[in-house]
Amino acid sequence: MLNQENNLLLDSKHTSTIAAHYEPGFDKKDKSDINWSPKHEDLVVVEEYLHNEKFYNAEYPLSELGLSYDVTAKEPLAFETLNYTTFAGCVILHPLNWELMLRQMADAYADNIDLKYGHVDFIRKSIKSDNNFSKYDFKEYVKAEAKKVLVVLPGGNKLKKHCCIGKLEYIIEKHGIDNVLFKKHPISYDEAYDDLATVLGDIHFADAKSSLYNLINNSEIIYTTFISESALISFMLGKEVDHIDLYNNRDTTSFGHINHYLFTHPDPVSWAQRTFASPKSGVIQPQVDNNWKHKVDKYLDYITELRNFYKQSYIFR
Repeated sequence: MLNQENNLLLDSKHTSTIAAHYEPGFDKKDKSDINWSPKHEDLVVVEEYLHNEKFYNAEYPLSELGLSYDVTAKEPLAFETLNYTTFAGCVILHPLNWELMLRQMADAYADNIDLKYGHVDFIRKSIKSDNNFSKYDFKEYVKAEAKKVLVVLPGGNKLKKHCCIGKLEYIIEKHGIDNVLFKKHPISYDEAYDDLATVLGDIHFADAKSSLYNLINNSEIIYTTFISESALISFMLGKEVDHIDLYNNRDTTSFGHINHYLFTHPDPVSWAQRTFASPKSGVIQPQVDNNWKHKVDKYLDYITELRNFYKQSYIFR
């Protein structure tokens, strides 16, 4: 079980910017055995650009909107908040409205932009450089033996809200309890998983400190959630992938608009490569997007225009 104080250092509820994870006074090395992966440091400049030159610059027409980091909510079509967070080593931007989240990805895919070096290429390169790809890095990993099936669980605070117990029971019945390994989230608490074991029986858990990438790489079938980056990585590694989500909570996720298409498109990896290339996707990575500031600007222009369209199409009282 991880120290609760250490968890707070990495939880977006308590550390509400990307930059906060890399501030000089925020020395996690002396406080925790887990850190954010260094690949996120490249994203601090994107966050600074959003805060300093866009949302809090009176000359830019975003006065009606708020900017939030890694939150979920159900806002109307004429949304009030633009959310940003990290996904697979990128910054992603989206409104807090499920229909518009899906719409922006559909519009981005329709742009049909082909980059010589795209976001999927960047992720592949990152994986190859250290044989790992995770949001978190441990000083020391706990070894875990993979099974045929891997179930990637969210944190304890998300478990009951997002995971379908019926689907988990189906997975165990289909594959056999001894062929299924449940991966604990790196910064969660054991009580939620103890409750899950009480419901499902004598299930097998991989330690929170085990390597998610290695377990995915050495498993055949991956079950994950709309709130996990592991879906894209699993598809990129050629795995059979499915989800364990509750239907009615798919729309309260930061990654759901991406994972929805990954779970439903016939070629999810090529979908990601093509979609992320468009400014309308809201996916930004400075090492991939040569003129990333221009891409941010084009996204903001697009999403505000889309908001205005819906604002005029429907009467919101």
